[in-house]
Amino acid sequence: MGQQSVKNILQDVLSRDELGEKMEECKALLLWNDVASSLAARTEPTAIRQGRMLVRVTDSVILHQLTFYKQKFIRKINVLMGKRVVKDIIFRVGRIEKKKEIENRDDYIKRLNSMQLDQEELERINQTVAEIDDEEIQDSLRQLFTSQSKLSKIRSADSKKPIDS
Repeated sequence: MGQQSVKNILQDVLSRDELGEKMEECKALLLWNDVASSLAARTEPTAIRQGRMLVRVTDSVILHQLTFYKQKFIRKINVLMGKRVVKDIIFRVGRIEKKKEIENRDDYIKRLNSMQLDQEELERINQTVAEIDDEEIQDSLRQLFTSQSKLSKIRSADSKKPIDS
């Protein structure tokens, strides 16, 4: 096999795994504040599942107002993404999480490094990078995917913590 660019290898690896789809969904969530502009402060995007973006809102008045802009928001996000990632937006009234204080960087790195992945997660990562011939690229991707999996676990654990009053 001839030389491949890192970009082509990454695109190939990501296209074979649902990781690529999840990354696209995360990017779409990050676009929410720009798309919702002045209403963003009273909303919180929480997830995208099967093309449906879930957005928590502060109250029913904001929910009602947002429904008028729903199709516009969907179009804007998909245009910015360059493809159809969001098919629908579901608004729900709920408590908007206050911005948490940024964790000390050193503590965060220690927490990330101490996070353990289970055997199934490690095997999935190894299978994903196994077809890449270049060992250096393989190791770099393994580290990237491992860090991403650990980060996802930390975020999942943090989202289950009760919000301080």
